[in-house]
Amino acid sequence: MKAGVTHRDIKRCYLRIKHSLILKYLGIWVFALVFFWWIMDPGDALGYSILFLWIIFPITTFVVSLSVGKKEYSPWKKWLLPLILGFMYMLSDYLTFKTANMLAFDKFNAPGMEYFVAGVIISVIGLILGAIFSRLKRTC
Repeated sequence: MKAGVTHRDIKRCYLRIKHSLILKYLGIWVFALVFFWWIMDPGDALGYSILFLWIIFPITTFVVSLSVGKKEYSPWKKWLLPLILGFMYMLSDYLTFKTANMLAFDKFNAPGMEYFVAGVIISVIGLILGAIFSRLKRTC
């Protein structure tokens, strides 16, 4: 049996870290939905929107994008991420406030694109800064 770390061990660890970051983002996203529908009181809507929609989701979107921007992924995977995270950010509003409004007033509301655009912009900024940090680290 060989002593030391093999290439397979390093790759396995790298994949575990990469997937854990995405799984943590999805975990936070699902927790926010569960919190809205089953834990939160109806009077806490303003606090929920400030905490989740204006603080937690933008920060986690930025951190995930920053991390992906630092890594060497294929360009199409890298630039698909902002679209996915923007869609998730839009769904967080649609599956909470818009759905509650639809249930309360018995009407249909279309998803708001402002959250999609905000999520894409935050993600692109994170990707660009991650790529810049990666290049600076390689040149220094």
